[in-house]
Amino acid sequence: MRYKFIIFPAVAALVIAAYAFSGRTADLAPDYVYDGEPEIVAATFYAAWCSPCRILEPRLSDVAPSFADKPVKFVKLDFTFGQRADVKALAGREGLAEAYRRFAGATGFTLLIDRETGETIDMLTIDHSPRAMRAAIAQAIAVASRPDAGSDADPDGDASGA
Repeated sequence: MRYKFIIFPAVAALVIAAYAFSGRTADLAPDYVYDGEPEIVAATFYAAWCSPCRILEPRLSDVAPSFADKPVKFVKLDFTFGQRADVKALAGREGLAEAYRRFAGATGFTLLIDRETGETIDMLTIDHSPRAMRAAIAQAIAVASRPDAGSDADPDGDASGA
């Protein structure tokens, strides 16, 4: 009779440990990867226990392949197991250190970040339909691809316009 009280928790612990060490990583290695230098990073702040993430992730999975040939990189910052050191390192490698500092541990959204400036252009949430997500990502690419504001200046350096 006492074996039930020992075996059940032991089996449960083994199942949890197997899941935890099943090769889950902090970043997503999607099949749709842009070969060039991305202008936009779509950084998803995710956790397996996050209810909004369970809605957002399939929508992004449907949307992302349509941007396979566009200058956008999809990155998943996974806070499920509290991998803050790994996630922080990934954020640093992807140029997302400021976003990580600001949003570390928060989940359930995707930030569209201009890779060159680090500016957050938009935030995707469960309130966005797949169509709205496509539009927001396309708009973010257009914003990040625009010529620098400084290039509109007079080549002679005359700010008066005369």
